Amino acid sequence: MLQCVLIAAVLVPVMLTGCGSPSRVVVLQNLDTKQTVECRVDPLGDIRRRTQIKNCVNAYKAAGYTVVGDSDDD
Repeated sequence: MLQCVLIAAVLVPVMLTGCGSPSRVVVLQNLDTKQTVECRVDPLGDIRRRTQIKNCVNAYKAAGYTVVGDSDDD
């Protein structure tokens, strides 16, 4: 029983570390059509999330979209 309590005391804080973190969202808009899209990555997802956001943004920029908002901007 004591082992279970010790394991829980170690694992629970580790698992909850990212729970309060918002996901990053980059909003892009096509200035001609006014259509908006989002590139979004969950903070608990893949460790390559920065690369995924970058690739998503680059793909939309190549299609004529412009970044109009980024939740990562401080």
